[in-house]
Amino acid sequence: MNAKLLPNLLTSIERNLTDWIPIGVKELEITSPAYCLFIWYQDYSGDLTPHIGVATKNLLDAVEATDFEDPNDKYDMIWRPQQCADLEIPGRLIVDECDIVENEVEDCYELLAEKSGLFDGGDDDSDDDDDLDEDEEDEDEIEEDSDLEDDEIDEELDEEFQTLAPFREMMHRVGKNLANVDWSKIMPVTDEFVVLVCDYVGYWLPEDFEQCVTDAQFDKLVARGLLLPLDTETP
Repeated sequence: MNAKLLPNLLTSIERNLTDWIPIGVKELEITSPAYCLFIWYQDYSGDLTPHIGVATKNLLDAVEATDFEDPNDKYDMIWRPQQCADLEIPGRLIVDECDIVENEVEDCYELLAEKSGLFDGGDDDSDDDDDLDEDEEDEDEIEEDSDLEDDEIDEELDEEFQTLAPFREMMHRVGKNLANVDWSKIMPVTDEFVVLVCDYVGYWLPEDFEQCVTDAQFDKLVARGLLLPLDTETP
């Protein structure tokens, strides 16, 4: 593998996203003041292309008008709206795909997986499967296997996100670059508006939040009731 290929790809993706995202957001023609510009990166489970999502005051108003069984669920809707498809409220998100970097991102993910050996030896399970087919498992064994599968999924997800660390760091730089944009010239924004780069699943949201949101911004979000204080809970 060319030692310069990965750094060059990351630099190019950072530049292209920094240049394009303000243009892409302007094309969305947002009218309700935005409290957050989400920039989502992906894991290896499907489409690898980053997405942008603009969450506005329309969403906040709908959240405030919703009667949640657990009051803390409102914070999940505010900061993980892309994962809350079952909530029937209007104006959830305006979403667009960052397809300008599609090929570069795919090449980058492939190089990172190759470098880490992420998928090496993961497909040859035929002997194990044959052994399992030969034995009948009772319900307790099935439940135990299910717990093991959950643990394995968590481990695989952790491994994927560790593998993507260079990509995530680059995406956080994109977020910092875009935090310097005067977004009021592109769309209406609230006083507590933030640019948040995070994974689409929301698995690393606390870590991503820490990378993207300054202390002053955090305090504004808490004062507005959009976050709980740090000594209570973070998103």
